[in-house]
Amino acid sequence: MADQQTTTNDEFQTTDRGRPNGNVIQIFVNARPHLVDDKEVSYEQVVEFAFPGQAPGADTEYIVTYTRAQHGNESGSLTPTGRIRVKKGTSFAVQITTRS
Repeated sequence: MADQQTTTNDEFQTTDRGRPNGNVIQIFVNARPHLVDDKEVSYEQVVEFAFPGQAPGADTEYIVTYTRAQHGNESGSLTPTGRIRVKKGTSFAVQITTRS
């Protein structure tokens, strides 16, 4: 079995398997790194990472797209109440829009 290599970052310590300390996964939301402690994330979690504390209003929507997700569902869109399985490096783009 190969030894794990450990790398230090300002925000966390990670092993070569991409899971800091073995129990969280690094994802990116609008190009910013975030750590999640589950293999699945929800639409609501991703929106909160992108726009902390901003609840959707009556005229506000969020468009969430992703790339590099788990095999078999590698890219696509995430809709309200939806969930997606993630892996190290899964990337989300979240845009805020108003209904017209």
